[in-house]
Amino acid sequence: MRTAVRMLGIVSLVAAMATLAGAQEIMTLSEIRVGMTGTGKTIVSGEQPTDFAVEILGIIDEPGEDDDFIVARVSGAAIGRAGGIAQGMSGSPVYIDGRLIGALSRAANWSKDLTPIGLITPIEPMLSVLEAVQGDEISSSSREARIEGVTVLEVDMPLGLAFDPGLPDALVSVPLTAPILASGLSPRAVENLMGTATAARPDGLFADFVVLPPAAAAALRLPGLSRFGLSLSPVAAAPVRDYGTEASFVPGGSIGVALATGDITIGALGTVTYRDGNDVIGFGHPFLSNGPSAFPLTAVQIYDTIKSYQASFKLGSLGRSLGVVLEDRAPAVGGRIGSAPPMIALDVEVVDEDVGQTRAFAVEIVPESRLIPELLFATGLAAVDEALDRVGAGTVEVTFTFDGDGLPRPATRRDVFLSAVDVAVYPAWQWADIAAFLEYNPFVDPGLHTVSMSVTITEEIHAVEIAHLEIDRLVYMPGDTLRYALELQTYRGERRYAEGEILIPADVYTDTIAVRAYGGPRLREAGEAPNEFGELEDMIELIESLPSHDVLTVELFGLDVLAPFPEAWVGLERIEVPFDGHVVYGEREVIAYLLESE
Repeated sequence: MRTAVRMLGIVSLVAAMATLAGAQEIMTLSEIRVGMTGTGKTIVSGEQPTDFAVEILGIIDEPGEDDDFIVARVSGAAIGRAGGIAQGMSGSPVYIDGRLIGALSRAANWSKDLTPIGLITPIEPMLSVLEAVQGDEISSSSREARIEGVTVLEVDMPLGLAFDPGLPDALVSVPLTAPILASGLSPRAVENLMGTATAARPDGLFADFVVLPPAAAAALRLPGLSRFGLSLSPVAAAPVRDYGTEASFVPGGSIGVALATGDITIGALGTVTYRDGNDVIGFGHPFLSNGPSAFPLTAVQIYDTIKSYQASFKLGSLGRSLGVVLEDRAPAVGGRIGSAPPMIALDVEVVDEDVGQTRAFAVEIVPESRLIPELLFATGLAAVDEALDRVGAGTVEVTFTFDGDGLPRPATRRDVFLSAVDVAVYPAWQWADIAAFLEYNPFVDPGLHTVSMSVTITEEIHAVEIAHLEIDRLVYMPGDTLRYALELQTYRGERRYAEGEILIPADVYTDTIAVRAYGGPRLREAGEAPNEFGELEDMIELIESLPSHDVLTVELFGLDVLAPFPEAWVGLERIEVPFDGHVVYGEREVIAYLLESE
């Protein structure tokens, strides 16, 4: 009886898949046999898919579905021309007797077979992704033709360089990751996007002066897209924005997933496995393992497939956006043609004062929280690099604006930075800092939809150094007026002098005070409580009120004598003096003493 019920379930499953697939017949894992031969489809160059031959070697059946594969030997003119199984072939549909069995998703070496082979993601879990796109769910069937005692080792290096696992029945596989295509980015912006940059993060930026939630702090480490197992295409072609139609999405045809579109384009390419009306699945593996998604689904133009000892790859470019990727799961990505995803519009304007030139950049990025900081940094840095066309010293003034459906009002910040080495990185870093601060706020989803950055750069160093600070006495009483004098040195300019006074609070309880002169924002002192926010509006106020780096602050501090640790300074009173466009640096501090009132 139990067997009959099991068989009835399998029959019902096959019937359900047949209904789902329409005219396309499906071959389940239970029907796969060793020695079966079939055909795969992929684009090697141009627009038309090319066939390649497939011979089934068996099935790798692991617990669950994510690690189940059909092992097959692939051959034919398409494979030969590509130099083997190439990056970008992931998702290539494979058929036996005209019935779809799954998608090529990995290249492999096996000690039992000297010929390079491929792993095929079975169609059943891929159809689950399609069903998720369509709002339903489907289960998988039983497995037969198993390869027993085989260890599958997945590595992230080219097979030509893969290590010898030392296991007689080991199958070493390399995922056919979707090659990242980046157009309009400077080389170092690409390095930061992928997480391979070696340059240290600049100090003294917005995130240093507030306590970010752990998720935001992690985002600001900018680990890059390589953390998703993605690799950069060795050659990036410029996007062809008017290329492609809905008819481009045919089994074996190319498919793209974009993270950024416009003047700067970031995305990946793969292959369509199956199309059901306006719904498509492809890749045969995840893109970012994002789960529910809203990424642009784009056409792809393939110019050729380039042979390489490390890893052959498809040379292509992203075309027009024709739909939306709704699911990014282990077996496949799935999307819908004709729909449009929500995007964040980035507007960047860069003014190079030295040459009198203004450049404007319009980019749209996906509203994915964990990607927003690095996408902002990469696009912002690339825009400044492109407009400036140099790396070096200078002063930069920048204004940011963030607007979103969940924000009570747009958040705006202005700041000034200078560097004797590389000034261009600072605007992009603070842009990413503030975005992470807003995106990971504990109150509401900011729903960012428009983010802008206006940058003005000059090669000149506009700076004011705090050269000396002195006060009028060494001992004061609560309620006294403390008078201070400053000597300021403009960069390679005249010496300036400034005086002022600060009223010591009458109710202060301390025996030691300090007067400090500094530029820009400062870090929280040990005796001060961390920032507390009751609503998102409080966070926006902090973004806007934190002093910019061209503001000179003279602040009075008191030492909390009751604190359980030394150096527990607390800010008491301060005076801010703007030096518009001139970065203030060179902190100075003077200690004084406070006597109790009689």
